[in-house]
Amino acid sequence: MLLAQKYAPEKLEDVLGNLTAKKQLKRWMLTWMRGTRQRPLLITGPPGIGKTAMIYALRNELDLDVLEMSASDFRDKARIERILGGTMSAASLSGKTKLIFIDDVDAMGREDRGGISAILKLLKDAPFPVILTAQDAWERKIISLRSYCTAVPLKRPIAPSIAKLLTHIAKNENININPETIQAIAENAHGDIRAAINDLQSNLVGERDREKDIFTTLKNLFRAQTYAEARKVSFGSVDHDMLKLWIDENLPIVFPPADLPLAYHNMSRADMFDGRIVRRQAWGFLRYSNDLMTAGVSLSRSDMHPRFVRFQFPFFLKKMKETSSSRATMKSLLTKIGRKVHTSPKRAESYLPVFAGLYAENPEYFESNYKIDEKEAELLKKFAPKGRRAKPKKKTKKEEAKPKAKGEEKAQNLPKTPSEQKTGGEEEKAGEEATGKKLKKPARMEHVGPKLHEFF
Repeated sequence: MLLAQKYAPEKLEDVLGNLTAKKQLKRWMLTWMRGTRQRPLLITGPPGIGKTAMIYALRNELDLDVLEMSASDFRDKARIERILGGTMSAASLSGKTKLIFIDDVDAMGREDRGGISAILKLLKDAPFPVILTAQDAWERKIISLRSYCTAVPLKRPIAPSIAKLLTHIAKNENININPETIQAIAENAHGDIRAAINDLQSNLVGERDREKDIFTTLKNLFRAQTYAEARKVSFGSVDHDMLKLWIDENLPIVFPPADLPLAYHNMSRADMFDGRIVRRQAWGFLRYSNDLMTAGVSLSRSDMHPRFVRFQFPFFLKKMKETSSSRATMKSLLTKIGRKVHTSPKRAESYLPVFAGLYAENPEYFESNYKIDEKEAELLKKFAPKGRRAKPKKKTKKEEAKPKAKGEEKAQNLPKTPSEQKTGGEEEKAGEEATGKKLKKPARMEHVGPKLHEFF
């Protein structure tokens, strides 16, 4: 049995990464189960990222009846009518809520005549929730389906999260593999969880063709002669944000200085549209961003036959790779604090100085109640207020009984200066004479009750 199937997530929380998408998917399904009709979902992302696993984890968690179909089920007219007739009329025999799942809708080819129209009919008329999956939401073949669905894009999980999962699987399966190999497998998988688990099972570091793909894509982009040739680059297997980083890094290498202003102007316009997509959730702007960063950049050069250059790996990705471990630790720490004080991890970040100060007072309490490990504790200490001093340790009986050094004894036996010989009463009188007012001693307030950190 493949380990990828054996260790498929049982619940949504077991799926790596994509916290926002998981919450959106569960909220959408619960709304359907309460009787409120919702638009179908179109879950998009590269292969192996967990699209299908997420849907079956939702089935296990909410006890659903999933009817899975693929693009091949929508080929001939008789088959389409048979599927649609049975799906629309029959309720679930088990009494469970029915969920219709259509996998890889963008895999339909020219031979799948009538497939798109059949799926459109299903999306309009189905009395049950419908979820579709695709690698690319902007594939031309499914452009008519996109307007009837709510897009849920998935992002690749980071390498430390994949490495943690691989370590857990290796321990359960008694696979003898060193941590360095696990880390190499996780990094070479580039977010493909299924491929990483398969590489672990074969105990090999998977050599992917992703870097080869990106180099070919860049070569085709910078050598494109027409608008259509350059625009084709955005329809490949390379992620939109990843492609933008590679173009930005290699523009100064490929283009002469005179052509850079126009090229970077188009890149900045593409980045502006990406910002609007995030703020407004208006994914229709993606077509403008794609055109500006591909055809807009490629046609900005004056020399239509650029010389050969060695493409550079984006510096931003190198930096993110170096800090991936610390970012994963920070995310884990914020999640634990946010869960305890009932807030989001993002908002919990503003509480770090407070919790760092409380942790300095009672580390044992935080380690036991918050389950903070050593890495998280070291990270939390960095946020402690600068002016905060550690409490002086109480001397033990042995330290008190220890004989004093000769220098200390001489210093204690020296005669005091007149200012030092003043008693507390004389100091008060001197203060009263200087100010002309009688000084009041501040009353010392003793803390009664639990300390602040015990409330969290």
